[in-house]
Amino acid sequence: MNGVEVELEHGREQVSTLSDRLVVHSDSGAETALAVRVGDAVHVSYRGIQYLVEPVRARRSADGRDHSGDLVSPMPGLVVEVMCEDGESVVKGQKILVLEAMKTQQTFAAPFDGVVANLVVGKGEQVVEGLVMAVVRPTEAAET
Repeated sequence: MNGVEVELEHGREQVSTLSDRLVVHSDSGAETALAVRVGDAVHVSYRGIQYLVEPVRARRSADGRDHSGDLVSPMPGLVVEVMCEDGESVVKGQKILVLEAMKTQQTFAAPFDGVVANLVVGKGEQVVEGLVMAVVRPTEAAET
């Protein structure tokens, strides 16, 4: 099952998508949640509670460098290639993974020298919009 792992107050749950609903799988079974997209945000109603889910946006400093090394899926798609592993050192511009969406391939590269962390996707996996597929931690941050 492909999906997103979410950590909630009461534990970890796996979330997958249907055409108009989310399916939340936990140790106690599966439940559905209603999801409505409004612009870049998604409003989710789950167990009587409303959640707002927004994509993580990279910010740039005055010198133009990304503060965030998050590699975020801009839309649902298929991971067709993964060129590195968790913990691997990378240099700015090095290809990390390729996502295919709408018959177009998009390469995600390291925004700066660093170390790949939290690589949560593998070749052949479907991803949802807004998923942080991997994180590149700056070399100086990785050393601390």
